[in-house]
Amino acid sequence: MSENPAGVGSLITIRRLPADRWQDFRKIRLEALETEPYAFLSSSTDEEKFPETTWRERIVNHIFALNGSEVIGMIGLIFRSREKQKHIADIFSFYVRREFRDRGIGNLLLIEAINFISSSGGISKIELSVVSDQKAAIKVYEKNGFRHAGILAREMFVNGHFHDEILMEKLL
Repeated sequence: MSENPAGVGSLITIRRLPADRWQDFRKIRLEALETEPYAFLSSSTDEEKFPETTWRERIVNHIFALNGSEVIGMIGLIFRSREKQKHIADIFSFYVRREFRDRGIGNLLLIEAINFISSSGGISKIELSVVSDQKAAIKVYEKNGFRHAGILAREMFVNGHFHDEILMEKLL
């Protein structure tokens, strides 16, 4: 896929991973759910129980950022299969480890996801949702052409607080 065009320091690569790297995917996904519980609808308690087969199946829907061989970020994408929505793809599960943030890695992941979706053919719209507290993520989405499409008030309840979810879309 792509390599470090933003000059983020060490060699950062953005690419898919084979199913046999499912443990690396599991590790970063559970880390994301634990460190940013309000940013994801799933919880680490739910997903840590998943069997190996589930992780192997889910890894194909993700693109990863690697620092050498270490997985430091991820972004998920799904192509809708229903006849009336085959023109839409969804982005989800976007995460970069804290120590690698503010270096453009999230932007690289998002650009790679958009490029992959765009080159797949037949897709004219990308949708995503983001918790309103995720200001940095919203900024990256807006920078890459996503616009606000709506708000779901009190969509999540985490650690005693409600969080609104912003729906965003990008027309291709």
